[in-house]
Amino acid sequence: MADAKKKSDPLMFIVALPLFAAYGTWIVGVAIFRLVRWVCWSVRLMRPQLVCPSCGTPNSLYGRWQCQAPGCGAVYLGAADRCLRCHSGASFFPCRECRVSIMLRPGR
Repeated sequence: MADAKKKSDPLMFIVALPLFAAYGTWIVGVAIFRLVRWVCWSVRLMRPQLVCPSCGTPNSLYGRWQCQAPGCGAVYLGAADRCLRCHSGASFFPCRECRVSIMLRPGR
């Protein structure tokens, strides 16, 4: 009985090795994809304004904003993406002309 277990150990390793390699490749690929997406969206947020996808109006990313986080409601001057009081992140803001949502961060 113990002899059969010893013979099957190398076989299990040979069968499992490609599965581990595929899983590792998947994890690395997802990490690279998320890094590239994060860099692209960060570069987008470094611009002084974003253009509305609906009406084409340029909207400033810097100005007077009101935090919509539960329990905060702070009015602050600065960038639209992060509340200066509670540090919660915004995912969108409305266009000043047509009120369509302009995405700040990608969805999951």
